[in-house]
Amino acid sequence: MIRILGRFDVRVQIGLLALLAVYFMVWPVWRAGFPIEIAQNEGWNAYHADAAMGAAALYPPTDTLIVNNYPPLSFYVVGAIAKVTGIDALYVGRAMSLVAVVALGGLIAKVIAELGGGLAGAAVGGLWFVAVMARSFTRFVGMNDPQLVAHALMVAALAWFLARDIRGKSAVPPFLAMAAVGFYKHNIVAVPVTALLWLVIHDWRRALWPAAAGAAAAAAGLAICVALYGDVFLANLLTTRPSHFVRAVYGLGRLQWILPALVLWAIWVAAEPKSRAAQFTMIHVGVSFVLYMLQWSGEDILDNAQFDLVIATAIGLGLAFDRAGKTAFGRRHGETAARAVITLVVVARLVATLRIESALVLFDPGYRAQYYANAEAARQDAARIARIPGPVACDFKVICRMAGKPFSYDDFRAEMLVASGASRGLDEQGLMRAHGLTYVRNDDRGGIAVLFRSLAGRP
Repeated sequence: MIRILGRFDVRVQIGLLALLAVYFMVWPVWRAGFPIEIAQNEGWNAYHADAAMGAAALYPPTDTLIVNNYPPLSFYVVGAIAKVTGIDALYVGRAMSLVAVVALGGLIAKVIAELGGGLAGAAVGGLWFVAVMARSFTRFVGMNDPQLVAHALMVAALAWFLARDIRGKSAVPPFLAMAAVGFYKHNIVAVPVTALLWLVIHDWRRALWPAAAGAAAAAAGLAICVALYGDVFLANLLTTRPSHFVRAVYGLGRLQWILPALVLWAIWVAAEPKSRAAQFTMIHVGVSFVLYMLQWSGEDILDNAQFDLVIATAIGLGLAFDRAGKTAFGRRHGETAARAVITLVVVARLVATLRIESALVLFDPGYRAQYYANAEAARQDAARIARIPGPVACDFKVICRMAGKPFSYDDFRAEMLVASGASRGLDEQGLMRAHGLTYVRNDDRGGIAVLFRSLAGRP
């Protein structure tokens, strides 16, 4: 067996990961062009991109049933591109998300290189990230949401930081870039925290100016936002969200998709704990894990809370692959065999799935035809809703927006009002009635869930 592993050429290993990355990306790319809601946030983000272009207030009053607890930059970027190109903001956001996943793969490879990794390790880390995102976090890949674009911008800033750090240059410019990314999406903090800790550990004096500059930039950005939007900006951004410790514990189970890669990274770190790359990744993975647990304890937090940890794991995996010969197994059986084990472990986890949407898109004309049929059903549903007088609350915000209805009801806002007791005893239905909204149950074909497929049947 070891002899076979020793002949498993690295180029073949990389090709296998590339093939899986392309395969798992097939479904997110295919579905992106249809007016079918992929996730609830899609319509929400599209409505706010419209608002940034003047359709409504970007940060609504607190007495409404909608809220905008995101910073403003993404809405202006998506809205402006939609306005210039004439492409609906929904599809602009989806395209940007798809590009961001691929860009993140390349940027992760760049970070691995900056930490001393070779081309093979850089390729493995980047390709594994694309594959695991498209396979296990497909809800966000190709979804109209700023999360992945913001991660791409933040990892670009990380690569810039590392390039300057190894040359002894000031970290102020990268920290200013990280602060700016915070106004594209605000929950991406693992990278700046990691970079700051890295500076503090090695020379705390070098951390003073970057920390001060980043904090000043963040404070200035918040002050500008308050000046532009008023106090309602902070009221929206700081929307109450209940937290539960038990939910964080349950979140440990959601590490299953990246756990094999984490274990492989840990094995390498144990072999070379004093190397620059190992020390940096220990900080990065540790910070990302703690922040994931903290974020996941919040009500209605989704898988995007884990993305910093997925990125840190991808960087660690690429370095572990590059340095596989330094592990006990690698010293005994050779670098090629050790790398082959790493590849086979992560590939086995990637293919251990019952989901078959990508295969059906590639090989089943009937399945592809279902998307066109469901898209037509979604358009008919939107036409039906357009005929309903007054404001409407939809299950699928994408359909309500397609119907030309204003954004009047946000599920998250209503749920948080009820959970916090601020709804004065009303449930979600009561809040709708109190605000004069008509609730409309959408045709299920307007959502992606009816197109899920697995070997066990429809999930």
